Amino acid sequence: MSEMENKLNVEDLEQVTGGVARQEIHVKAITPRWVKVTASSLNCRYTPNGPIAKTYEYGHKLKVDGITSDGEWYRLLINDPRGGTCYAFIYKQYTERL
Repeated sequence: MSEMENKLNVEDLEQVTGGVARQEIHVKAITPRWVKVTASSLNCRYTPNGPIAKTYEYGHKLKVDGITSDGEWYRLLINDPRGGTCYAFIYKQYTERL
């Protein structure tokens, strides 16, 4: 049996709990637009309601290019504090379209 093969049988797998599940995020691409933060501060998150990547202050301008299927979160590309770039999300209610 190679290292990549599952070493648990079906009964054992049914007993496994915990861990982090992959969150399914449905995003509709939109024409890129600029928005301004209207709250005193706005958390930018790796996933909607997920861990905070960074925080933007009132008046900060951001370019968004997608919106979640529920219409509550904008998607944007950020410079990830951990390195590189990644998509992240901001809560639409605390922004104003420019």
